[in-house]
Order: sequence, then C-alpha cells, then structure tokens
Amino acid sequence: MEARTGTRTSGGPAFDMAKGVVRYGGHCLRERIASPRMSGAADVPVSGRQITREWLTAVLCGGQPGAAVESFRVEDATSGTSTRLRLHLAYNEAGRQAGLPEVLFAKTTAKFTQRMMLGLGNTLAREPGFFAHLRNNVDIEAPRGYHGAADQASGRSIVLMEDLVATKGATFCTPRTTVTRPQIEDLVANMATWHARYWDAPELTAHASWLVMPSVHFRTLDRLIQLRKRAEVGAARAESVIPATLLGTSFDRLYRAFEASAHLADEGPLTVLHGDGHIGNTYVTSEGRMGFTDWQITMEGSWAFDYTYTVTAALAVEDRREWEKDLLGFYLDELSAAGVKAPDFDVAWLAYRRQTFYPYLIWLYTIGRGALQPEMQPSDTCLAIIERTANAVVDLGSLDAIEAGPGGTAA
Repeated sequence: MEARTGTRTSGGPAFDMAKGVVRYGGHCLRERIASPRMSGAADVPVSGRQITREWLTAVLCGGQPGAAVESFRVEDATSGTSTRLRLHLAYNEAGRQAGLPEVLFAKTTAKFTQRMMLGLGNTLAREPGFFAHLRNNVDIEAPRGYHGAADQASGRSIVLMEDLVATKGATFCTPRTTVTRPQIEDLVANMATWHARYWDAPELTAHASWLVMPSVHFRTLDRLIQLRKRAEVGAARAESVIPATLLGTSFDRLYRAFEASAHLADEGPLTVLHGDGHIGNTYVTSEGRMGFTDWQITMEGSWAFDYTYTVTAALAVEDRREWEKDLLGFYLDELSAAGVKAPDFDVAWLAYRRQTFYPYLIWLYTIGRGALQPEMQPSDTCLAIIERTANAVVDLGSLDAIEAGPGGTAA
C-alpha cells in the first residue's frame, strides 16, 4: 500500500479555510467536468467512474505473476465522512488461482465536504497508513487492507479493504445494538491486543508524519473546523439528553477540561490508537466475534483514550455503571497476559475518569456540524451516544478528576 502526502503551509484559520475551498473545490469541479480514468498504481480514483480494470490490476495483482482483473462491477454503498463503494471483481485464471479477493470495500473522498473535513483535518493519510504499515503486524478482528493512497494536494484518497459482509457475514453495530458483557469483553480484549503489540514500540517513530498525538489532532480540529464552536451548537441541539448538572456547567470549564485531557492522552506509555472506537465503528461476525472498522483517525497516544471512548460510547448507561470497574480490570489483565507491564488499577481508573471528555465533545461537534462539514452521522445516533458519554462525564466525576491536578483522586 502507498500513502502519499503533500506539504501544507498554514496561515490563520480563515486563510487555511479559504485555501481549502479554492484548492479542493477546484479539483472537484475539474473532476466533475472531465472525470479522469485511472490506470496506474500511483493514481488515486475516488469514484466508480474513475476506477478501471487496469488500475485494479496494478494495485491488486502486482505480486502475482500473470494475474489480471478481467472485469469488475461497482456497487454504491453509503456516504458520510467518506464515500463508500463495493467492488465485485473477476480475475483471469492466474488471479483466481492466487486467491485474490473477489469482493472489496472501498472508501474514498469523492465529495468536496469530505476533502475539506479530512484534508484540512490532516487525516487523509491515516487509514492508508494503518493498513500499509500496522494492520498486518497484529492478529486482531479488523478488516484486512489491500491498497491505500492519499494525495493532500487534491484531497483525493482511497482505501481498498476486506468486505466484511462477504468474508465474515458481519453485521455492523449502532447505538440500538445491545452490547452484552461477553461482547464488550471481546472488544476490549481485541483492543488490548493491538495496544500491547505497539506498547512503547520504537517502530512508531517511523510513522510520525501521519501517526499524530491526540492533542495535535484536536488542535487541528479546533483551528480549522471550529471544534469548540460546533460543540457548543451541538450542546444546544442535544439538550434533551444531557444531564442537568452538565448543562449547568460552564462550557469554558468543560472545554478547558477537554484540553487538559487531550494533553494527558499524549503521555506514555504510548501505543497505536484507533481514535474513533465508538459503537458505530464496530461489527459482529457470523461467528460472534466483535471487531473494529473505520481506522480513519488512527493516532499514537495513551491506551486510556481508546479504552474510555469505546466503553462509554458502546454501553448503555446502566450497563456501563454496573460493569466498568470489572471491565477495566479485565482489560489490564489482557495487557499483562500479552507481556505488557500494565498500570495498576487505581492509576488506570483515574486515567479512565479523565478521558471521558473527548467522547462527549466530539459527538456534540458531530451533531453541531456547520455548512462545510459532511453529515457524518444521523442525529439519532448522535443523541444516543451523547446521552451515554454525557452521563459518563457526570457519573465518573471527570471534571473533579481533571481539576484535582497531576495526582488527582482515585475516587
């Protein structure tokens, strides 16, 4: 796989936004007028019209002598933060003998708003990078990747990955999915596996250009996409599901706590983070395994960031309250079993309490989107996860845990 990036200079937020409108808007307009057909492995198609048999052969068959794609069919799927396509492929005899994938799932940035969001947010190269450099080094329940490329200049990106419905009979989860205790343990064990594999791993320094720290990622969002402003708008839109005690909290205080928690998420031991491990990015295979998909926000940072996001967004409020202490102990045991020196429980519990702000704020931001942002998630999904994460902020005394200072309190 290949992840191509360009160099981006930066002025003020308005200047960067204006540059993005001109650059990405210009590329989208030219592609609409004369949609280019792609043929070489270095090309980055973003729609079914641009994908060709020659391009598919170049990116899928290079390691198999004589193999070639003879025909293909594109099936439109869905569109949100990215455009999603399903590809049905037919190979020549050499390709069939090599067992090359016959159904693939593609994610692209075909739309202007997607390019503005992911390009200005500096996330175009992360999912291609994950599949190119990290995914195949660890045995986890997640899709296999076959090709990825990104071009910062145009905002074009594509990832070809395993179609989990075709290969594993996967069913994708939503907040309406009831997550049982064995299922959340399976998710947490899966997470512990890749966290342990990359725990303070020196090899991650080679990927620093795209595998950024949480505070860097959030600073970029705040600067270019007005995270704070959109989150405030989202709080007004989601008022009906937010506990009164949290609604009565100054947004300035809440946002300062979020900034502090983001900096804590930069502190070691560091590992690979999924970065967006909410329930909508999980699935259940036909054999009952739980896995993670959508690695667009892959980062490097503290385990507690990923763990807290998944637990607080995946579980119904009452289940999270009942299971969370046992579940954290289970996660720490999984780390230890994988050979990692896990933090002791009290230290881990405090870290968990301090990482509830991002799951809450990012979903306020999602429902509070502005005109230049794609509709990333339906409103009912946003409201369900906001209710869960807002209650976690209150239940866990997260503001007190952050404001108590470095030592905090293990209450």
